[in-house]
Amino acid sequence: MTREERRREVKKNRLALAVIIIELIAVAILIPLAVSRLGKKNDDKTVTVNTGDAGSIVAPGSNTEINTDETHTSVSTDVQGNGTVSKEPADTNAGDKAGSTDPVPSGDKTEPVVTSEPEVTAEPTPTPEVKKDDPKPGTFEAVMQEADIEAKMYDYDAAIELVKSRPEYETSDEAKAAVARYEEEKAKCVKWPDNSKISHIFVHSLIVDTSRAFGPKSSQPLGYNKYMTTVSEFNKMIESMYEKGYVLVSIHDIAKREIDADGNEKLVAQPIMLPEGKEPFVLSQDDVNYYEYMEGDGFADRIVIGEDGLPTCQYTDTDGNVWFGEYDVLPIIDRFIKEHPDFSYRGAKGILALTGYEGALGYDTGLSMKMYDGMSEEEKMQKINAEREKAKAVADAIKADGWEFASHSYTHSNMTKATLDHMKYDSKRWHEEVEIITGPTDIYIYPYGADICDWHAYKGDKFELLKSYGFWYFCNVDATRYWIQLRNDYFRMGRINTDGERMHITLKNRSNPELTDRLGYFFKTEDVYDNTRPAWND
Repeated sequence: MTREERRREVKKNRLALAVIIIELIAVAILIPLAVSRLGKKNDDKTVTVNTGDAGSIVAPGSNTEINTDETHTSVSTDVQGNGTVSKEPADTNAGDKAGSTDPVPSGDKTEPVVTSEPEVTAEPTPTPEVKKDDPKPGTFEAVMQEADIEAKMYDYDAAIELVKSRPEYETSDEAKAAVARYEEEKAKCVKWPDNSKISHIFVHSLIVDTSRAFGPKSSQPLGYNKYMTTVSEFNKMIESMYEKGYVLVSIHDIAKREIDADGNEKLVAQPIMLPEGKEPFVLSQDDVNYYEYMEGDGFADRIVIGEDGLPTCQYTDTDGNVWFGEYDVLPIIDRFIKEHPDFSYRGAKGILALTGYEGALGYDTGLSMKMYDGMSEEEKMQKINAEREKAKAVADAIKADGWEFASHSYTHSNMTKATLDHMKYDSKRWHEEVEIITGPTDIYIYPYGADICDWHAYKGDKFELLKSYGFWYFCNVDATRYWIQLRNDYFRMGRINTDGERMHITLKNRSNPELTDRLGYFFKTEDVYDNTRPAWND
C-alpha cells in the first residue's frame, strides 16, 4: 500500500467513525423522546429537538427532526490561510554538515475534508487572487506587464526584446518610454566584483506544525530540532535577506559550461549584473523526498500540481484533513518572488536535492521501499510506474517554474568514507531511478556535506566517476560566508546550514559573535528563531 493509499484509508476510517458517533448521538436523543411520547395521540406531528443551531437530520422510521449543527462538523470549501482547500489539484498521472548526523533516513486522489485550520507556526498567507482587470494573455497590455517583471528581475534585454517585438511598439509612446526606462536601469547595474564571494544557504524540509514535530509522538524530535527549520523561521529569513539586498541567483549564473575554440568543454565565470547595493546568493534544499519517518510529524506530504498548473505542497493535518499551499520552501519562494520580483536574478529560484531510496518528491518510486515487500513483481512495478508517472509530471512542472534539481546521492551515504564500489552502486541507482523523474542534472550535493576530498583540487577515481555521470557542480557544507573553487572541469561551492543547530550555536555564543555567528550576514537569529522549539540540553 502506497502512502497515498494509506492516507486515503485512514481518512475513510475517520469519516466512518464520525458517522457512527453522529448516529449514536441521534439515538441517545431519540430514545428518551420516544418514551415520553408513549400514550400521546399526536404521533403524526413533527417533534423538533434543538441542539443549538440551525440544521437538522431526521431519524430513520420517525418524524423526529433533530438539529445537529453543534455536534456535526461543517465542511468549509473556501479556507484562507497558509494553505487553501477547495478541490483536489490536477492529476499528475536531514542536517548536511560534515561530521554530523542527519535525521535517520529510515496515488490515488482523495477529496479533502476540511474541518479546521491546520496547526501552523507561520503567519497565515492569503492565497493571491487574480484581479478582474488583469490583462488578457497575449495582449499588448499583458506583454507590457511581463516586460516590467523581466526588468524587475534584472533581465533588461529580455524586457526590451519583448516590448520591441510587438507591432504596437513603433506607434506607442508608452512602449518607447518603457524601453528607455529599461535601458536607463540597465546602465546603472554594476558587475558583481568577485564570483568567488557568493554565499550559498540551505535548509531541509520545513516544519509546519512544531507541536507534532517536537511532540511525544514524533519519530525524532531531537533530530528535527537540530537539522530542520520551521515555516515561520524561513519566512522571516528570506524577508530579512530581501531587506538586506540579497538576490537569488542560479549556480549556473556564477559559472557556465562553454565550448572553447579547440572544442573542449570548460567552466567559465559569468558576469552578474546587479544594481549597486544588491548581493547574489544561492539557495538549496536537501532531501526533498518527504521520507516515511516524517509522516504525521508536521511536515508537508509531497509536492503536487495545483489548480493553476503550478507546483505547490500537500499537507495533512492532525485530523486527516488535506490542505494545499505554502508548507515548504518551493511555494513560499514562489509567492515571495511573485510579490518581490527583484528578489530573483533573471527568474532564478533554488536547487532541490533528492535521494532515491524512499522515492522522490513524496511519491513512492523507490524499487526497494518496504511497502512493496511481499508483492508480486508485476503488481510492484505497476504501482511504482504509476507513482513515477505522477512524480515526473510534478518534476516537469517544477523545472518549468524555474527550479533546478540536484543529486543528493541515492542512499544518502557519506561520500568521504564511501568506497568507490559503493559510489558506483549509488550513482547507478540514482541514474536509473531518480534521473528518469527529474531529468539530467549536473549538480551534486553531498549528503552530510561530506566531500570526496579536502580543500585541495579534485582528482582521482571518485571524482572521475561523478564526472562520468555528468556532474560539474559540487556542493559541500562549509558554514563560512562563502567558499568557491572554480576550475576548468568543475565548480565547487560551500554551503551554510540555516537550521536549528546553527541558530542555537549562534544564540548560545552571542558574547563572541565573530567566532560563531555565521548567520548574521543574512539575518538576526534572535529575530527569526521560533520559540516553540523545545529547550536545548547542553
